[in-house]
Amino acid sequence: MNKSTSVAAKGYWNTKHLAERYNCSTRTIFRWMKREEYPFPQPRLLAAGSPNLWAIDDVESWELSRMNSAA
Repeated sequence: MNKSTSVAAKGYWNTKHLAERYNCSTRTIFRWMKREEYPFPQPRLLAAGSPNLWAIDDVESWELSRMNSAA
């Protein structure tokens, strides 16, 4: 089982934290998720009226893939 499909994650970041991390709007995070090339990972936890939560492992893997593609 790879990291992105594992049940346990080392922690979670919410939408606001990710927007601060990347110095962008929360809407930008959701636009990135719709990209065909290097889409931003989907949140692991979704619930109406609750914040979306992304697994730190998924986000860090995405960052690494972006760094490797730029090299």
